[in-house]
Amino acid sequence: FLFPPKCMFCNDVLAKGYVCDRCKTKAENFVIEKFAREIKHSCFKNLDKCVAFYYYKDAVRDGIIYAKFTSCSSFLNGLESCIPVDLQQFCTENKIDTVISMPAHKSKFYEREYDLPQEIVKRFAKIYNLEYNKDLVTKVKKTKNQHDLSLKERKTNLKDAFRLNAEVKGKNILIIDDIVSTGYSLEEVAKCLKKGGASVVMAVVFAYNKL
Repeated sequence: FLFPPKCMFCNDVLAKGYVCDRCKTKAENFVIEKFAREIKHSCFKNLDKCVAFYYYKDAVRDGIIYAKFTSCSSFLNGLESCIPVDLQQFCTENKIDTVISMPAHKSKFYEREYDLPQEIVKRFAKIYNLEYNKDLVTKVKKTKNQHDLSLKERKTNLKDAFRLNAEVKGKNILIIDDIVSTGYSLEEVAKCLKKGGASVVMAVVFAYNKL
């Protein structure tokens, strides 16, 4: 009565469940088909694989924006129900040792109370019993928002922005993020991990913003 369930995409109050009928229909239209789920960008030299579940459009986009800047509780509550793969099986098949979120600079936490990718990883780690290392890679350089930059500027914006803080030699690492666009951010983190000796670096993202 006091805290009714809400739709993870539009935040409307529900009688039960995590997604309203309207958003469920819309979101289903943007599920990335299995054969196209692996995102391949030319910049991926160190990132071995990137998998996305939805296109960043309509209800999916609105849900992520609301979760990033207003409240993420409804979105997180519905995550497991709308992921079209068995993430635990994915991690087992790829022999993942550790999961991390896309690192955010500490200044972001002065602007917001939470970081959505970090909250997603916390939820996934708990649901699927995965090892989560919050501080494995940190962002040490405050950069401009990628979405405000041209493609050329995005390539250089993240140069030397990340630092590895622990031994990863021979390990398989999974990066989890909310959105992937050009993939430059994921590639820079993967490069940092590969320089440290990681064997495999993969990424799982909720939505793909196809530019």
